[in-house]
Amino acid sequence: MSSTEAMHRALTGVVSRGDFVVPPYPAVAMRLQRLLARDTYGIAEVADVIAADAALATSVLAVANSALVGGAAPITSLSRAVNRLGARTVGAIAVASGIGAASLSSGVLLEVKFRVWRRGMTCALACQKLSAARGLVPEEAFLAGLLHGFGRSIAVASLEQLLKTHQPPRPLSVQEWLSIAEQQRAPLALAIAKSWQLPPPIADAMAHQGAETSTLHALVLRADSFAEALDAARVPKAENPDEARLFDELIAGLPATLDAFAPPAAALPTIRPSSTPAVLAKPERALDGELRAKPGLKVTDRRSKGAAELTCSSVGPSGLVVDSSRPFQEGAMVRIEVGEGETTLQPWMTVVLCMPQGAHFRVELALFSPTRETREAWRAVYDAA
Repeated sequence: MSSTEAMHRALTGVVSRGDFVVPPYPAVAMRLQRLLARDTYGIAEVADVIAADAALATSVLAVANSALVGGAAPITSLSRAVNRLGARTVGAIAVASGIGAASLSSGVLLEVKFRVWRRGMTCALACQKLSAARGLVPEEAFLAGLLHGFGRSIAVASLEQLLKTHQPPRPLSVQEWLSIAEQQRAPLALAIAKSWQLPPPIADAMAHQGAETSTLHALVLRADSFAEALDAARVPKAENPDEARLFDELIAGLPATLDAFAPPAAALPTIRPSSTPAVLAKPERALDGELRAKPGLKVTDRRSKGAAELTCSSVGPSGLVVDSSRPFQEGAMVRIEVGEGETTLQPWMTVVLCMPQGAHFRVELALFSPTRETREAWRAVYDAA
């Protein structure tokens, strides 16, 4: 029996026995739900509920100013953020915030959890973006997409518990852990739907797989395939020109929006590579193609908080390798400034590998779904190496 088969069988046993934990429905989301169920409520009341949860307040302001929904003028007050987003959307963000906190608790499989969370949020945002063309309510579509992937989070949390008594014969890669979790996504999503007493349309869309059962379910499957493609660094294939346009808009705003939804750094501890547990295997290298030495290339971490000091060591056809003063969360998307003067680029990049290197860290960064212009500009940087 292979290592993955052994862990899959153990997880199947956990699910069949019901020996897993479904987190409670997010408390702040419940308070907002009760408020919005009233015949009348004011924006100030909604803002007051949000203000009581610092993480949610930060997310609401960040989403209101993100590329996917932001207006021309930046917003700094919760009342104005609620007014821009709409109270129902804020309610959906509250669920997303609660799910993020539950999904990204520290543990030996945190890097796997982060990938699961990122795919689930991408699916939710894709559902929201594509909903209008299908005559669906955006907030309902967002929640269906979000909860569709939450079963994976419960599966990974259950695997962490199993690791206390079941050690795989060899360390498994992130992709192998994801594959094991995927096989139990649907039954665990159904358990969430029952525990949270979700409306039947959302429960149906999030729990089933295979043949489409409703318009909402078809949308969730389409959005999840979009998220799966991006997670595998593939370009999602659009079915028609209108969908291609929506995909382009979504991809352009996705990194900043995911950053807005991500829990604060303090709530998402970055595991130092030197302490990576034996159950999680890492490759020696993640970037494709020939790497060319480029020690003189200026590289800057553009994050407003927790920025690292970076020194470029080499450039590849689709990314670069840097020496970093701080570890990066694998799977995270970060804005990196490359070059200086008229040739400066500021692409979004995905952290594909972080390994210890003396007192610092070797970090590999890949371009996130680059446009043709970005690919051409990057090729010029690569050719000059």
